[in-house]
Amino acid sequence: FDCIFHDGLLQDLPIIYCMDRAGLVGPDGPTHHGVFDIPMLRMLPNMIVTAPKDGNELKNLLATATASRKSFSIRYPKSSSRNFDKSRTPELLKIGEWEKLNSGDKVAILATGSMVAIVEDNLDFISKEVGFAPTLINARFIKPLDTPMLSSLSKKYDAIITMEEGCLAGGFGSAVIEYFNDIGSQINVSRMGIPDNFIEHGTRKELLDSLNLNANGVISNIEVILGAINE
Repeated sequence: FDCIFHDGLLQDLPIIYCMDRAGLVGPDGPTHHGVFDIPMLRMLPNMIVTAPKDGNELKNLLATATASRKSFSIRYPKSSSRNFDKSRTPELLKIGEWEKLNSGDKVAILATGSMVAIVEDNLDFISKEVGFAPTLINARFIKPLDTPMLSSLSKKYDAIITMEEGCLAGGFGSAVIEYFNDIGSQINVSRMGIPDNFIEHGTRKELLDSLNLNANGVISNIEVILGAINE
């Protein structure tokens, strides 16, 4: 922490921090789960915090980080990359801009990094179970937030669900709630992520399922938050 703060950020140096094993690392256990980095990094001035949804977006973020000449962090999990084309020319992304993956109703899901695939790969199942298709947003920039999109979403949807493979305390979902509080929005927000306890060993899938970071967890959160609104 001190090295990042003292030697990098105070000088606003163009350093790229690439964080492997972000999120749950399965059998490596509680000493190696990378779930505490988002709160630590997003509090620091001059730091950009990102999480790619797949291998191609990781290339895009690396190219964007290099071109930005800013302090730039990229977190990615210990798992096989999906959608990776080694020959593909990377695209420069606009810093702080999210990606809307579909147009749905009632609920917008803001997913970071590996959580995007969990929703995207199960969107038909989720839609069938809840009776409508929620909107999925690839929130690839954790800091800065895409505040224009957040403002727009708060006016269009009944509720927002955030998903992150990181701790809930001080994480991405907390940043979203802080923004809505600052602008006086009353939008209902439900957060999905790592609770306030140490996570033990297990396969990555076992751990994600135990924490309801899966399609059934999304369905449950949608039903609960819409049920609370309609009471």
